[in-house]
Amino acid sequence: MKNKTRGGARKGAGRPSGQGRYGEPTRIMRVPVSMMDTVKDMMESKTKDFALPLFDMKVEAGVPNFTDSDNYQLYNLSEKFMMSNPDDHFLVKVSGYSMKDAGILPDDILLVNKSKEARDGDIIIASVDNGAVVKRLSQKNGLTKLVSENDDYPDIEDEEQNFHFWGVVAKVIREY
Repeated sequence: MKNKTRGGARKGAGRPSGQGRYGEPTRIMRVPVSMMDTVKDMMESKTKDFALPLFDMKVEAGVPNFTDSDNYQLYNLSEKFMMSNPDDHFLVKVSGYSMKDAGILPDDILLVNKSKEARDGDIIIASVDNGAVVKRLSQKNGLTKLVSENDDYPDIEDEEQNFHFWGVVAKVIREY
């Protein structure tokens, strides 16, 4: 019988385990053709940068605005914005000028930490009357206020504290 020189398994053939792009053994997986680009994009984001959801809504820096948190796109962040747990963060885009004196302007993107406990003086995202706002949190004498950083806009007070806090603003990202 002749030795096979083509086809079939051969000792020492192929890439050694763990030597590929991911530094660990890999497996073949069947993926629907319609999902190929999505899976590729996800794999790329895991090996290079990472992506966070950027919700398709504006956070009103003024009067609360109705929100729809089901629509979002992925927003890739560079390494300088890396945080210890990306799952604890999300992004929103600002509209309005009520926070201009804090340096937050329309179309700024806010990186929000939803796991950090809000404290007096923090800039936070909260829902009020079915709308989302960005304000500075003030907690004094048992009263919670959401303070505007622009004298042209009123603060929001609620003696019953019916605010729903979404998170604390960690970074402001401005595109020019």
